[in-house]
Amino acid sequence: MAEALAVVSIVANIIQLVDFGTRVLTRLDQYQSTLAEIPKAFRHIKSELPVLLDALRQTKAAIDTGSLQDESKRALLPEVEGCGVQIKALDEVIEKALPASSDSWTRRGRKALQSLRYDAKVEKITAVIRGYVQTLTYHAAASLKPSAGNNLFTS
Repeated sequence: MAEALAVVSIVANIIQLVDFGTRVLTRLDQYQSTLAEIPKAFRHIKSELPVLLDALRQTKAAIDTGSLQDESKRALLPEVEGCGVQIKALDEVIEKALPASSDSWTRRGRKALQSLRYDAKVEKITAVIRGYVQTLTYHAAASLKPSAGNNLFTS
């Protein structure tokens, strides 16, 4: 019963994270298309968030195909939940720092200046996301099972 709950929980979290992360990327793309360039602090997120989302999708695929053990699912749940916390924090910063297309020029200018205050926070979020990407990638690589006839250690 606990294993089934862990599976449902991690899958639901991954689906929610991929959706939410995709929306964050869409907002960054919209901002970039409107103003031609996103602030420096957000550039790393724009390039690294797709990697995190891909790692999450691969983890979900491994769960869906049954190639992930129950112990691994339970171990990965805190990582996935931590990703959610960081993506939500990032969304809050984007909401405060980046002007919307409907904002007046005055408000856009004010937000552009205020966005400098969020550089350190965005860098911290980026560093934490990098850690999650590393953990998920390492776990995926360590969980790989060689297919028949594909052993790297035989000549």
